[in-house]
Amino acid sequence: MRTEKITALFLTILLSLTGCQSAGNSSVPESAPPVSEQSGADSPPNNSESPPISQNDWEGEINNGVLVLDDGRGIMLYGSSSGYENGRSYAASVNKYKEQMGANVNVYSMMIPSQVTFYMPEIYFEEGVSDRELPHIDDINDRLNGVISIDVYDALKSHVGEEIYYRTDHHWTQLGAYYAAQSFARTAQTPFDELSEYDKHERSGFLGTLYGTSKENPLMKKAPDTFTWYVPKRTADTTYYNTKCEDAREGSYFKNASELDEDKWDMVYAPDGAITYVNTGLNTGRRLMIVGDSFTWAFAPCLFGSFDDIWIIDLRVCDVSAAQLAKDNGVTDLLFCMSVSCATTDIQEKLEKIM
Repeated sequence: MRTEKITALFLTILLSLTGCQSAGNSSVPESAPPVSEQSGADSPPNNSESPPISQNDWEGEINNGVLVLDDGRGIMLYGSSSGYENGRSYAASVNKYKEQMGANVNVYSMMIPSQVTFYMPEIYFEEGVSDRELPHIDDINDRLNGVISIDVYDALKSHVGEEIYYRTDHHWTQLGAYYAAQSFARTAQTPFDELSEYDKHERSGFLGTLYGTSKENPLMKKAPDTFTWYVPKRTADTTYYNTKCEDAREGSYFKNASELDEDKWDMVYAPDGAITYVNTGLNTGRRLMIVGDSFTWAFAPCLFGSFDDIWIIDLRVCDVSAAQLAKDNGVTDLLFCMSVSCATTDIQEKLEKIM
């Protein structure tokens, strides 16, 4: 297999899905919509470099960098020739935040694996079609200094038979995010609401980013996701800000799914601003800031029963110092919530820009 061509294709698709910017183009214009909002409109990259999978004993087919298994599950290939280098730069940036925040603020790093870690057939690793994510995650965690790593892999691996990732979208489901949030709350030693404290909602027929990137693979179309989300029963006040943390606007964290197109249902918990502030009404004395990519959207509401205040920073579109914002608002806990795919690109340049 031509691994170097697979790597180049993977990076092209990854940047379009995650919004992580390559070196020399780290800024994101204020008008840029969140990533999943772009997924239905963007033209997928050319798939001329997708390797033909003709072996009869190999499961699935690859289209435009997405492996589609026989049951219709999509998995984006993972690989980066500079993944270790970028991951180490990411760890160094997170360590700098810890230095700035000081000893009285807990700083955490949560590396989120993708479907490839749990569902990729072994043959694709053995033949070099896709890299493994866990060695990159371990390498990042080994380089953290004073930063507490959250083990998402262990939190999810016992739930692989549940719907913890979408079949047609590159994100985790809110159920997967819930299990990760449970592990984080346990590490942070905060209260945590059980699923019985949420109202469950479902809509059938969801076809997400991987469906579009695979050029609407027919196997996926036959097996769409049931989009499921969980709304906390407890009330929480939400305020949205622009990229400069200005123009405060009150709103609801969750949108009305009936007002969204089918391929945009994951926008039901996508923030309406670059910076989001949630006041939960609790009195724990703990205040959280989450800095991350689009995986934070489903994750953050799982902690409404754990912290008094939650700040959510989309690092791709933030233009203020996250560290200073945390200090100004008495943040006690700072969590970097990042997909490993994003952490192993050049995202550290953006991290340091908003330090």
